[in-house]
Amino acid sequence: MSDRRTRVLLVGNGGFFHIGAFFRRALDKLGYEHQFVDEEGYFKNPGDSFMRKVLARLTRLRMYKSFNRTLLKVAASFRPNIILVIKGSYIRPEVLAETKSESKTILVNYATDDPFNLTSSNRDVVAGIPYYDLYLSTKRSILSDLKRAGARKAVWLPFGYEPAIHFPERPNSPEETARWASDVVFVGGCDRDRVHFFTPFLNLPDIKLILYGGYWDRYPELRPFWQGFALGRDYRLALGGSKVAVGLVRRANRDGNVMRTFEIPACGAFLLAERTDEHLELFEEGREMACFSSPEEMVDKIRYYLKHNEERQRITEAGYRRVTTGKHTYHDRLVKILKMTDSFRRIENA
Repeated sequence: MSDRRTRVLLVGNGGFFHIGAFFRRALDKLGYEHQFVDEEGYFKNPGDSFMRKVLARLTRLRMYKSFNRTLLKVAASFRPNIILVIKGSYIRPEVLAETKSESKTILVNYATDDPFNLTSSNRDVVAGIPYYDLYLSTKRSILSDLKRAGARKAVWLPFGYEPAIHFPERPNSPEETARWASDVVFVGGCDRDRVHFFTPFLNLPDIKLILYGGYWDRYPELRPFWQGFALGRDYRLALGGSKVAVGLVRRANRDGNVMRTFEIPACGAFLLAERTDEHLELFEEGREMACFSSPEEMVDKIRYYLKHNEERQRITEAGYRRVTTGKHTYHDRLVKILKMTDSFRRIENA
């Protein structure tokens, strides 16, 4: 383990279901001296209101400047040994450069999105890549692109789960059962290339599908399946009330695993995931999860496992054991990051 005297400056979103909050909690438990620069207070979600979005655009530049000034000020006064950035959407490259020139801080990025996908990233994120000493990506498929963009060291580090939030919880009353019970559930945003996975259910009235997340209401044919958002306990109940929980990756992000990869089994739900190399490395297909490669195969697997309750339950329990005993918490991820930075520092000082 790294030296507890190491000072860590964490930069991310401190919302309760964000990785920034998970890492902050882990730093507290590990006993590291740390400070947190929270993006949430600067860049709040404006919501769907047109006027709110307009106001957000008008104040965005001011918030960018204020956030980066704060980051420089905290770094200068705290003098961290490590600055751990989660994605870094709002950090200007020149701020990273100034931070590097003013200290011997090790800069680390835990990139939860594809920085080259400008629908979820921006040019500052790409321009900042060469300034990081360690660039950790949840997507193995982008490591070569990171190296071409100037990353000094690019490493694959998957998503994880937070035990304080992601644990099994079933509906415990007739009212909750009626609200949360489903044959198939999907929790996540609606990308255009996800729609065709669920349109087959228009012709499957015997299977109860529920969708949670943003933008499903944009597709009239899927609107009857959509029940808004599920966060916190609602998220656990949505999974706990389901028989099959679908796990889709995000193609625009070049994902091989996603947050749901770990959260679904950690919540004691049956994971039916897209068949990717990363999923097959993390779980054993047919024993700890089920997989599909097309909407047709997904429907076939759903029909099969809805009829085979005991087999479904065995896989659910095995998936839960794999996740909860396999060092997949965000605490475990942070420990690994700190070990890597410690090794990096020894090499640099040799």
